[in-house]
Amino acid sequence: MHLKRGPQPPAWGSPDGAADVRANRPRPPLRRELFIYLAVVLLYAGVSRGGGPFREGLALSHGRSLLDLERFLHIDVERTLNAWLVPRGALSVVANYDYAFTYVVTSFGLLILLYLRKSPWYRWARSSFALINLIGISIFAIFPAAPPRLLPGEGFVDTVTAGGTFGSWGSPLTADANHLAAMPSLHVAWALWFSVVVSSIFAGRWWVKALCALLVTMTTIVIMATANHYVLDAVGGALVVLVSLGVMTLVTDKPNTKRPRLDPADAFFLHAETVSGDAQHVGGVIVMRDQRDGAAFRTALLSRFRSNLDRMPRFRHRVAEGSFWRRPRWEPAGDIDWDWHLPVKDLRGPDGRPGGQAALEAFVADLQRTPLPRDRPLWRFYTVTGSAAGEVVVVLTVHHVVSDGMATIFTATRLFEPLPDPAGADLPRLGLFKRIGAAVTGIAQLAGDGVATRRLPSGSPRDRDYGMSRVPTALARELAKAYGVRVSDLILSASAGALKRLLPASTGDLRVSVPLTMRSPTDQSAGNVTAAVLMDLPMGPDDEVERLAETARRSGRLRSGTRAMGGRFIIGTATGALPPPLQRWFAQVVYGKRFFEAIVSNMVGPTGAYQLAGGDVHWVHPVVPLAPGAPLAVGIIGWDRCLDIGISADPALGADAHRLAAAMVAVIDELSQRTGAAGARPRTRFSEEFGPFWPVFRDEGIPVRKDVS
Repeated sequence: MHLKRGPQPPAWGSPDGAADVRANRPRPPLRRELFIYLAVVLLYAGVSRGGGPFREGLALSHGRSLLDLERFLHIDVERTLNAWLVPRGALSVVANYDYAFTYVVTSFGLLILLYLRKSPWYRWARSSFALINLIGISIFAIFPAAPPRLLPGEGFVDTVTAGGTFGSWGSPLTADANHLAAMPSLHVAWALWFSVVVSSIFAGRWWVKALCALLVTMTTIVIMATANHYVLDAVGGALVVLVSLGVMTLVTDKPNTKRPRLDPADAFFLHAETVSGDAQHVGGVIVMRDQRDGAAFRTALLSRFRSNLDRMPRFRHRVAEGSFWRRPRWEPAGDIDWDWHLPVKDLRGPDGRPGGQAALEAFVADLQRTPLPRDRPLWRFYTVTGSAAGEVVVVLTVHHVVSDGMATIFTATRLFEPLPDPAGADLPRLGLFKRIGAAVTGIAQLAGDGVATRRLPSGSPRDRDYGMSRVPTALARELAKAYGVRVSDLILSASAGALKRLLPASTGDLRVSVPLTMRSPTDQSAGNVTAAVLMDLPMGPDDEVERLAETARRSGRLRSGTRAMGGRFIIGTATGALPPPLQRWFAQVVYGKRFFEAIVSNMVGPTGAYQLAGGDVHWVHPVVPLAPGAPLAVGIIGWDRCLDIGISADPALGADAHRLAAAMVAVIDELSQRTGAAGARPRTRFSEEFGPFWPVFRDEGIPVRKDVS
């Protein structure tokens, strides 16, 4: 039981222990694990074979220096222990075999058991074990030291060799063993590592700790009594373990940590919000056909939350901010304040009339102005009525640390009936070696992208604007097919074209950050994670067909996967090794106007009919937060038969968000009329059938309706 899961405090797990705020990482592939162990063994063998006679002389000198230092400190007990063990035949044999096999059997036996049991402790144990050996091998290479048994004239007896111990010195089994690797003692290091892991797994069991202490004590005595190590070697082995565990503490938590730290990618957005003041909560506007009032719908929504909250652990935890030098961590929030998390808002005017889409957009914009308070779980679901007759709207705000990017909307779908299928990924999951290669290539490419060459105007983090529009999915797909591009290319081009229409003086390129979804390499339960790729959108051409063609030509960088993998490694892995002050500095430098001016996020959603708390889900518009100093964020989600568009903007941009949303549809409308454009095939009759409900745009445009039969 304990070896399988370790002690799992209810503070961060669901009652059945299935849901955790941390990643549910699957067992790593056996082939990869064997490669890691083989690489360590080959490195050890390479160090053992190098140096020749010079290295042997240096090792003897170092060994004698260690013994002289012990004599000076009056701790040279090796000769006494060795003289006591030699005449005791049976005990000597036991000590010899203990020296030869116990450390190997216990260490690798534990690793094998943890792996076979799919224990969450395996990765932590393997990584710390590998680090201990890498540090030890490095010391062997720098400071070779001969053991006491090889020092001439000191009177030590090699009991292991003299006893003919199978598998020990002189046998073919250990032909590649390093005889000049006394400092540090890996026997003691492995025994101490084994004790730390087992004691952590069986936390609170005093007898386990007592047995582990006995193992370390006996190992220390045996290595000296058999004349294979010095007292200082044992001290060195303990220090290696201490350093290794210290490094592990800096980069990761033990699996039984009651207050696990935030993942580096999540902490990145928390730091970005802290430094800049720009709210970093993602959201969604879920429009439903429902005749109930706000209180009745909210009661049904509360019931759905109560029945599903155990499967949404981050909705039950808050972020405990660390001090200047401490990392933020998850901690249980206690009782949920449902009145705060599930408020009700009525948008009707003083005369009782519906406020319309303008009131809904203004309400969403207001929610983006202020960061969520961190003294409670970082999410809210507003039940909004009074925007239109017969409609109930759920406006959700969920911080980046709770859910990754626009995947927030798919987190909310856990409340839907029926449950939608998991979202697809823009990029496939890669194996370890391909991932490493892609990350290395991507980091080099990101370094070459440089900073943004222009700056769009931006104002206060407290000023926000929001707009919505819709485009029939079938029309977008047909246009993409007609022009020989992808739907994502069409969306990117329409974003640039819309901004060009409202800011006609804009020329050159618009540097945007394009979040892409990829399969999580480590967390199967999390589904997808996001990674952003920088891309320059052409603002110069006035012709939309030319802009679309140039956008499609440039978008190849989005599909290679290398930049996405490199960026994800930097933010999701490398920054985790930095101390919190450097993490905050890094987030301040790289996220925002220095490197990009806008965000354009596109996600494919489900098709079919769904309900939320009994209401029929009709439209789902994303709400993408602005990056610090970047005044524009465009979110598009393909939901059922429409591409639902949500645009967040800084009013200082000079382009109203509602007009931008309408202008995007106007650009697509223009492209649909260009049947004679070069390179475009004529539209089919199928696209002409969109005529009855394709909007006719004037100054601002009319939102597309998708319920017209």
